[in-house]
Amino acid sequence: MTKHVLVAGSLHHDLVVNVEKFPIADEYLPGHSLRYIPGGKGGNQAIASARNGVVTWFAGRIGDDEAGHIMAANLEAAGVDISMLQTGAGETSGASVAIVNPFGDFGAIIVSGANLSFDANAVAIPADTGYLVLQNELPAGANVALARKAKASGALVMLNDCPIRPAHEELLYLSDILVLGQAEGEAMAGRSFSSPKVALEAIIPLADKVPRVAIMLGAGGLVHMERGGRPEYHPAMKGKPESMHGAMDFFVGALASQMASGSEFEAAVHYGQAAASVFMSTPVERRDLIRATQVRARLGEDDR
Repeated sequence: MTKHVLVAGSLHHDLVVNVEKFPIADEYLPGHSLRYIPGGKGGNQAIASARNGVVTWFAGRIGDDEAGHIMAANLEAAGVDISMLQTGAGETSGASVAIVNPFGDFGAIIVSGANLSFDANAVAIPADTGYLVLQNELPAGANVALARKAKASGALVMLNDCPIRPAHEELLYLSDILVLGQAEGEAMAGRSFSSPKVALEAIIPLADKVPRVAIMLGAGGLVHMERGGRPEYHPAMKGKPESMHGAMDFFVGALASQMASGSEFEAAVHYGQAAASVFMSTPVERRDLIRATQVRARLGEDDR
């Protein structure tokens, strides 16, 4: 039976700037486009889960400002249940500035704002929740408290361990699926992933900590492993990226949707990779139109 997904995480009103190259210290560069996009890892992942076909709740916090109203409306328009969204009187909603180069690479600066006042005690795990999805843009204590509640309710926990945090062994112990980007994977492994072969070696001890692990390697594809099995590598799917900004979040939300629907981990990872590929190759202004039909079509192209 298909279960539901609860995403608890951040909301940021993103300012996205496109440039020819990243600036160095004290350098002024012209940008050639400027967009305001509702974002935040939590919000992005909740939308991805809902758009890939499962009932999705979101728990997070905004301020009582215009940015907060925009982000709440964006979640609702995507079909996400926001009944657990908290609003802080007099608080400023979270924001970020993302810089994107012509190759789709990006860097971002985050101002957490109301996200840091999120109250985990106000959240109850809904019935029929199959997965609680967490990231590291809420306070660490809130993540642990929510993970404990999820395990007590019988739900599983998926942790997108980004941005990386030190000394969070309890949260790793409570997690059933760990999703990392290359930078986070290298930080946890204590080594550079100079090739997929190195990443395949590095993922083995991570699966001793968390039963299922996936590491996205950007343009290099991804590696994944289930405890007791062997590590697997999937090369990147075809397609020129418009921008990689938000691609990991779309992967996480799509992966959660498939796991909650009863898929095996490897099949869900492959689906998530196809979803991220569709996301990256779709112009930013059309990404809200992505649905499971496009993802399944990309899977079919990759299998040929």
